[in-house]
Order: sequence, then structure tokens, then C-alpha cells
Amino acid sequence: MESRHPPQADSGSQPDPVPSLGRAAGVALRWNGAAALMTLGSQLVQILVLARWLTPADFGLAGTVLGVTAFLSALSDLGLTNALVQRDALSHRAWAGAWWASAAAGMVLAVGLAFAAPHLETSLRMPGTTLLLWAAAFSLPWFGPAAVYQAHLQRHLQLKRLASVEIFAAAIGLLVALTWAWWRREPMALVAGQISLSLARFGGLAAASSLRVGQRPHWAELRALAGFSGFQLAERVASHALANLDRLVVARFLGPAAAGYYYMASQIALKPTALLGPLTARTLLPLLARIRGDRARTASSYLRTLSLLSFSAAIVYTLLFGLAAPLVTLVLSAKWQPAVVPLQFLAAAGFLMVLGNALGNLTLALGRAGTGFWLVVLVLVVRLGAIAVGATYGLLGVAAALLLVTLASLVMDVLLPKLWLGIRIRDLLRAGGWTVPAVLVSGAGMMVLCNWMRLPALAETLIGGAVGCALFALVAVVTQGARVRASLRELAEKLVRPL
Repeated sequence: MESRHPPQADSGSQPDPVPSLGRAAGVALRWNGAAALMTLGSQLVQILVLARWLTPADFGLAGTVLGVTAFLSALSDLGLTNALVQRDALSHRAWAGAWWASAAAGMVLAVGLAFAAPHLETSLRMPGTTLLLWAAAFSLPWFGPAAVYQAHLQRHLQLKRLASVEIFAAAIGLLVALTWAWWRREPMALVAGQISLSLARFGGLAAASSLRVGQRPHWAELRALAGFSGFQLAERVASHALANLDRLVVARFLGPAAAGYYYMASQIALKPTALLGPLTARTLLPLLARIRGDRARTASSYLRTLSLLSFSAAIVYTLLFGLAAPLVTLVLSAKWQPAVVPLQFLAAAGFLMVLGNALGNLTLALGRAGTGFWLVVLVLVVRLGAIAVGATYGLLGVAAALLLVTLASLVMDVLLPKLWLGIRIRDLLRAGGWTVPAVLVSGAGMMVLCNWMRLPALAETLIGGAVGCALFALVAVVTQGARVRASLRELAEKLVRPL
């Protein structure tokens, strides 16, 4: 059971003790999984309701604005939070300096966005975004300090508190977005939900963490983190550019309605990736950072994590791919049908991105932030060119370009763990790709069945989903029975084992 007053290990010079990896991972998986499910559920409810109340153009405007603020929020903690988790020992002054630096960065970004909003509206050719950008700027000052509190909770493995705050903040954001949309059917509802979520998250994390920041900032204490955090900041900026650039390109060249269809498809297809990414980071990064001196143990943990991620992501993304057409009609309404094919392409890309999350956390845990930065820059440059070409072919071209670049980036996901940990390429491919035959068979089976049935959307979704799950289970058990049993056993142990 967690102590309500964890020891102030960060005030000394000794590194934190290495916990039992299996037990710590189980606790992390349970609580972070609960938070991820709650966040996913709240966002799906928000999409379900607002997709019927707002137009695709409204979603295009709001999605563009949220893409800008998501990119800027990556700058707000100056790359310090992962450095705080990764270091063996830190003083309280280092934590205080990181908090004040993040708060100052957030204020600067908010003021800068407010001044730049009219120019962004002109550049994007999307009238109506200035007011939305002004409102969204209010969320920026809270991201950085909240990230420092989150890092402190991660550092002390206070995972129950962290998950509880995430659940609370997701509920507040959902409530505000739905209430605003019920009052006024406008894109500001999505922005208001994001602002409320950031405020609730900041307040909740501040209350849950034992970190108490003094009145005076201690800038000198940040020098020890500067090298790692500098590369981490640059890598995060590039990563957020990767995550949001496609939305801005679609908005700039294809207009608000097309941006709305693409925003909706990306929200549905990449949301599991966006949730599994933080889940993996909060579970894997602090644990691998503590055992990184044991190469064999780190390699074994990495392969097990990769196998579990493949199993978890395969089920979700197979259903999204195979049931895209009836799901869009059922959940969003028929007016969103232009989003179906981009959704299928992005679902395939999302499955591959989940596997790449493990490499990103391994890179940070091993202290190789510089390598992570240059890798993301390389992918960003390639994706920029691919999306620019793809945009000339419409929504489908952009989605296809993203999928192709994601496929190409898998080369690094295989080569770097081999170089750093000595893991054989064959073992990496087996751990990450053992679900692929089941995904291909079940996904194709659901598509063929839904096209043949011609039933109401609900019936197609239920029947197609049941058949798809049966096909996935059959193929997975026949081809990889041992891995299926091992994955189910490990998940059960981590989810059921007492705290």
C-alpha cells in the first residue's frame, strides 16, 4: 500500500533503491491502465456527442487550434520532466528550479500565442481561429508545472495518486465540453474542455504530490539536467510536430471541412496510441531507468513489454480497421462517412506507432536523449515531404503518406535495441510482430463480412466484431499459442496481484 508521506529521497545524494520490477510494473499497469481507460472513455463520449452537435468544419477549426496548443505545450516543461525521472539522485532545489522554469516558459508561450493568433489565422486561411487561439492560450501556463508534479509522483512510484488525478481531470474536461456544447453549438466547446482539463490536472497533481516549491527559484540546480533536458526538449518539439503537423497541413491546403474529417479520423485511430504512449512511459521509463545498469534484465523487460504492447494494440486496432465503416455511421452519424478510409489507413499506422513507443522510452531510460532527438528529426523531415506530396491527393493521400513513413521508421525500432542491448533482430521481430497474422486475417474478414451483410450499422458492428474477435483468437492460438498464454498470464498477474 502506498504511503501518504513518501520519504524525501530526492533531497539526498544517494540514488533511489531499485524496486521489485514485477510488482512495480503490476502496480503501474493497473493504475495507469485505469487512468488510460477513463481518459479514452471520456474522450469517446465527447466525440460521440459533439460529432452529432457540431459540423465537420467546426471540428476542423477546433482541431487546428488544439494542434497548435498541443505543439506549444511540449515546450512548456523545457524537457526537464523526463530528466527528473531519469536521474539517479536529485536535490529538492532541482525540483523547485524545474517548477519555476516550467511556469515561466508557460507564461511566455501563452503571451506569444496570443500575439501570434491573428497571423496564424491568416497563414492557415481559416477565419475564426483567432478567438479560439486566444482562449486556448490560457491552458499553456499550467502544462509545465503539472508535468513537474507528475514527474515527482512517477519518481516515487505514487501511481495510484497519479492515476486518480488523470481520471478526475478527464471527467472535468468532458463535463465542461458537453455543457458548453449544449449551451452553444460551436467549436469553442472543444477548446473549453481542454482548458478545464489542464486546470483540473494542475490542481490535482499539486495536491497529490508531496513536492512543495519554495518562493525562490534555484536556477543553478538545473545545470545538472541541462544536457539531457536540452536534447529531450528538442526531441519533444520534433515529436509533437510529428503528431500535429498533418492536421495543420490538411487545414491549410484542404480547408476546414476536410480538416474536420481528418481530425475525427486521427482522433479515433491515434487515440489508443496517444493513451498507450503515456501509459508505457509512466510504467516503463521509471523502471528501466532504475535497472539500466543490468543489460540482460533491461533486454528481457524490453522484449516482454514489446510483446504485451503488440497483443494489446492488435486487438484494438484490428477492430478499428475492420469495422471502420459501420462504426463511423453508428458512433458519429452518416455525415462523417468521408472519414472512413483515412481512419483505416491511420489505424494501421497507429498499431505500428504503439510498438515504436517502447523504443522511445528505452532511449530515455538509457540516457540517450540525443539519439532520440536526431531520430525524431529524421522522421519529421521525411514525413514533411511525404505529407506535402500526399496532400495533393486529398485526405487519403495524407493518411497513406503517414502510414508509409511509419512503416519505414520501423527499421530503427529493430536496429537500435540490437545495438544497445544485444537483442537479436529475430527476437525483436517475434516480440513486436507475433500478432500480425491474426491482425491481417481478422481485419480482412471483418471488412469482407461488413461489405457483404448490408445490415444496419449496429448489427454490422456487433456481428462483425464477434466474428473478428473469433478469427483473431483462432489465428493467434494456432500460430502463437505459447505467446498468447504467456501474455494473458502476465496481464492477469499484473492486474490481479495485490498492491
